[in-house]
Amino acid sequence: MAKNNKPEKNDEQPKIRRRSLTSVEQAHLWVACGGICSYRGCNKRLILTTDGVLTNGGIIAHIIGHAKNSARHEYMEEYEFTQDTLETPRNLMLMCYEHSKRIDDTHSKHLYPPNVLFEMKKEHEAWVESLSEEKKKKSIALIHKRLGGPITNIDYEGEAPYILLDAIENQEEFNNFSKEGWEEGKRVNEELYKRFNEKIRERKANVAEVYPLSPIPLLIHMGFLLTDTVPLSVYQLERETGVWVSDHPNQQKEVELSFSANVNEEDELAVLVSVSGKVKLKSVREVLGDNFDSLSFEINDPGLKRVLYKQDVLYIQSKVKEEIEKLLQEQDYRRIHLFYAGPAGLAIELGRGVNPRMWGEVCLYQYNARETPRYQYALSI
Repeated sequence: MAKNNKPEKNDEQPKIRRRSLTSVEQAHLWVACGGICSYRGCNKRLILTTDGVLTNGGIIAHIIGHAKNSARHEYMEEYEFTQDTLETPRNLMLMCYEHSKRIDDTHSKHLYPPNVLFEMKKEHEAWVESLSEEKKKKSIALIHKRLGGPITNIDYEGEAPYILLDAIENQEEFNNFSKEGWEEGKRVNEELYKRFNEKIRERKANVAEVYPLSPIPLLIHMGFLLTDTVPLSVYQLERETGVWVSDHPNQQKEVELSFSANVNEEDELAVLVSVSGKVKLKSVREVLGDNFDSLSFEINDPGLKRVLYKQDVLYIQSKVKEEIEKLLQEQDYRRIHLFYAGPAGLAIELGRGVNPRMWGEVCLYQYNARETPRYQYALSI
């Protein structure tokens, strides 16, 4: 029998090459959704930065799928699309990872026919467009997280406060607590601040948002650098929920802050701020000896979750600043030594309150219960 040399039939369909979105189309998607997940009722901010460059932290989700076996592809002609026009902003939504998967999941995609998603997209983009003038302010985010692993998106309470245009970050974990390590951390802060200011000018931002979770001396130093910028919203991480908070959604009772001074006209002043834990005078003496004046601040019942919201943060910051400057009007100190046990957001605000013309050199310390002394000098501002 003669051998049949006819090539076998290939049942595989040729792959359809997708058109890549232009940079203008990608920017349009981001601005149209306000940097917020487009799924109805989801307030997740879509922030993902790598080396200080903003990318979409969400997923570009198709309403009508591109591949023939993808979700809702069978509706392509009904909605007047072709294979060549599916990859356009009209057919795309920016979503967080969870919701982009939900609308395509085999078990739930029947709940999301094209008309539902097109209406969801329309509603969300109309909501972004119709935000009040206050909320139309353009924002730059500063992510300063040098403890633990990096974050890829920001979950926060309530509605998105501003239209997010861009983000600057440092999420490289800080683990060099030597003198050289702190100096390097200070230098990196200064470079980060410079890029942050450049981005504000470049994007003509009205406001900025700060998400801090780093060693305290670096945060106080960064706050000091941020004193003369656009108005800031400083957030704090509620660790149990993983949500970043600023304003309290309901009426928030202010914490009670007591303070006391011990003035013997010494050359140096120790400022003790006890918020999430208690700074003990004994620990300060381990560092400074006995020849210093002291000014101590303590909230009622210090604890890790006691101060989260803006109202309490600014109240404590203003009282600390006020009492230090009252004392500085009466006493001449060569140095101020700041010993702080408190949340990250308040550390930023304390740094913003430092007045270099009045305060002079401010020495910052890192706490470590396993070291002797427990407070180790880090850096000065």
